Amino acid sequence: MEIRKLNISNEQEITFIENLYIESFPLSERRPVDEMLDLYKNDSSFIISNAINENQPVGFLTHWDLNKFIFAEHFAISPQFRNGGFGQKVMDLFIAQTNKPIVLEVELPTTILSERRIGFYQRIGFRLWEEVQYQQPSYYKGGNAIPMKLMSYGNINIEKDIKDIRNDIYSRVYKY
Repeated sequence: MEIRKLNISNEQEITFIENLYIESFPLSERRPVDEMLDLYKNDSSFIISNAINENQPVGFLTHWDLNKFIFAEHFAISPQFRNGGFGQKVMDLFIAQTNKPIVLEVELPTTILSERRIGFYQRIGFRLWEEVQYQQPSYYKGGNAIPMKLMSYGNINIEKDIKDIRNDIYSRVYKY
């Protein structure tokens, strides 16, 4: 298993990520694909990575290096590889490859699927900041913000530093 940066000139890699991105995230929780690819080409703090197992793509991860922490924006495993341990392997590799705390957004625990997703991250070692109020700004002009929760891995206190963390995410990731 390996995680490697997207080869922007490889049409198969782009198509795999584009299809999985659209399939895995509702429109309200993702930016337009062209915008995502433009960010990757033009902003060195934004990374799109492929998760590869035995030369076969199994998933992808997008993240931002926001100086004090890494913001993991999108992570998905292809449906045929779900529930096979690939998600944990990819996240373990991702964690091992960074020397900074990691922050991510999760949906509120209001459905079985969202509760399972939070449990997945908790088993890996992420902390759910239940008391911290947070909203994901809209990716689209005129769209509505989405109530979310933040989770973190590593040495970061979201409760104490929420204003700075929120400001970094909002200004860099959402241009808000």
